Amino acid sequence: MSDPDRRTTYAAEDMVTAWLDATSLETGEVQVTIRRDGRHQQATYSPEVEPRFSRPSEVTAFVERVLERLQDLSRQHGSGYRGREKKPVRVVAHSGWKKASYSEGFIFLPARERGGSWALRGLVVLHELAHHLNTGVEGAIIDVHGEGFRSTFVRLLEDIGWVQIAAMLREAYAQVGLDRRRGADDGMLEKVGKLLRHAEGASTEAEREAFFSKAQELASIHSIELAVARAAHEQGEAEHTPTFESVRLGHRGQPSNVRLIHLMLAIARANDLRCSIRQDNTGVTLYGFAGDIDVTRMLYVSLAVQMVADADAYIRSGAHRPVHGRTARAAFYEGWTGRIGQRLHEARAAARVASGAGIEPSTGETDTPSSTALALVAKDLEVAEYFTTMGRQHGVSGTWKGSNPVHDARSASRGRAAADRARLGDEKAISA
Repeated sequence: MSDPDRRTTYAAEDMVTAWLDATSLETGEVQVTIRRDGRHQQATYSPEVEPRFSRPSEVTAFVERVLERLQDLSRQHGSGYRGREKKPVRVVAHSGWKKASYSEGFIFLPARERGGSWALRGLVVLHELAHHLNTGVEGAIIDVHGEGFRSTFVRLLEDIGWVQIAAMLREAYAQVGLDRRRGADDGMLEKVGKLLRHAEGASTEAEREAFFSKAQELASIHSIELAVARAAHEQGEAEHTPTFESVRLGHRGQPSNVRLIHLMLAIARANDLRCSIRQDNTGVTLYGFAGDIDVTRMLYVSLAVQMVADADAYIRSGAHRPVHGRTARAAFYEGWTGRIGQRLHEARAAARVASGAGIEPSTGETDTPSSTALALVAKDLEVAEYFTTMGRQHGVSGTWKGSNPVHDARSASRGRAAADRARLGDEKAISA
């Protein structure tokens, strides 16, 4: 099989390892020079801790933890790797020192004493594991180092909580001319990722709430700024146009799919997106601007995990009895999603007020809409028109019925209370 992107893919990953090695021990940040729109710019990252290993045998436990994490995500949201995360992987030392490789369930790594210390680090190990996850259901390799592999590698990093390193890798791919993004601002996503980690370390619920709201406000403000720039035809920003992306939420036949769709819809509404829903309720297609889609996916991954974990804890406690567990879980999800949707709406409204686009008149007189407000109206119309056009092209028709209301006020109330405690970045990054 040809591998035309091998050299450039390696060059991008070498760039990331150099950035990681330059991370300050005091601040945990690294500032790098990148080239965007023909100009050199400075970008600051706060990468997660990348484990280093003394010998290949130490890598085994790390790989097992990663696969366990992916299996947990698969049980909750469906496999993003065609079930490959369930296949065991063995780590084996080999005598060479220039090459690390993957083949048929084995990761081969060089020994340190033979000059293989360069390979005994988390990013290299995950590169080889991405080859395992990128293998087809019949054992056929989908591609070697092509776009499919790179997409799998980035998704793997995000799934284990290495959000910043994933952003660095995407940027490195773009720097060498691979997989250029369609308008999403990685700088904004980096800031949101930082807020996620602050939320993880928050010592009180009030702090978590503050970081949660700030994350949505930041995303909303950034979206507003882009809308104003497009309306003013500023160079670069005016080129952004709506796009779409399909997101799988679960396996066919799972009763929880409808509840996960409700959660995705609540997040999408707060971020100016339109949605179509698959007939079998296994996923949605998001329509809007790329930056809004990226934020929505990031929020969904964090919040869906928290919602399911909160519901599991509630059912295990037995507090739902005598109501049947399935009914109680559905009501819990309903209350949780409703409250999360309200919190996202409040954060979005605060961002619009701060930008001057959502200030209500203090008198009975009709105020002239601001340029920001007009830009947001124009953006909404553009997305709506795009959604209508793509709906015709994709054959989208009918109205989603959703789910029947669940009558269990106690479980719904517990769900709302749990949603008040929800925070972004609940999942801990896997480290050594």
